[in-house]
Amino acid sequence: MTALEHLEARIADLEATVESQQTQIENLQSDLQTEREARKAADQRVDSLQSTCEKQSALLEALRKRTKTTQSQLAELQTRELEKGAHLEYEHVTPTRDQLDLPENRLERFKDDEGTQWVRLPDHEDPLERSGTTPLATADLLPIQQLARMDDQLLTTATNRRADYLAAKAWAERGKHDCSTLWSLGCNTVSEYVDASDVRIWIKSTHERSDETLSYDHAKKLAGQTLERIRELANDRVYIEKRTHRKDGLEYKERRLVLPSDSDIPGTATTDTDTPGTTDLPG
Repeated sequence: MTALEHLEARIADLEATVESQQTQIENLQSDLQTEREARKAADQRVDSLQSTCEKQSALLEALRKRTKTTQSQLAELQTRELEKGAHLEYEHVTPTRDQLDLPENRLERFKDDEGTQWVRLPDHEDPLERSGTTPLATADLLPIQQLARMDDQLLTTATNRRADYLAAKAWAERGKHDCSTLWSLGCNTVSEYVDASDVRIWIKSTHERSDETLSYDHAKKLAGQTLERIRELANDRVYIEKRTHRKDGLEYKERRLVLPSDSDIPGTATTDTDTPGTTDLPG
């Protein structure tokens, strides 16, 4: 092969290479254009999604605020209904129970005969009987509990001693703890307690008959009898002890009726931290 032929062959190879590379460049340019269009579409999609997320976030925040307000309003209504003695279904109260404004957070949970779980304030019977009957029958209650559930007329008929009547009324005051109530909230091993002097004042202020004027000694005697009858009618689930007090530099002893924390009172109320299935009723 002459030098000219060799040169022509070399030129032909280079032309073929250039043509092949040109084809590759065109293909790459086409792919690049496709990628650019895809990138542009993706950017538009991202912008659209971001705009949607911002709108949904705003709606979600508004919904959270509305839900919080609604739950607060619902909790207020539920609190009022519970204070009136209503029995509410447990699953309806669960979402708002942390917002319920209840004394000492005392909320009692129990089941009816059909297995439905209800909540109520301790010692509150539902006037509409929406929760039906409960598994704890009257016969299962202590005598003091049975008397405490009676209305005034029935209680007067059922008791032939004034101390029994006063004992039932005093027991019904349990669960109310403030500066003006009869029972005081205990701690550690003591659930509640009441002093004889408080019972004396309570009898004098709320249970003095219209046709009598109770003397200090008579009211004190009734208070002592009332404490004894509570202990007896509670089947010794409570006990009486003497406490030493000091007043105006003087020391004196006073009787105190104590309800232990571990006392087996049928249907003792607890705060609503029980596991599902408990059948607590008011004591």
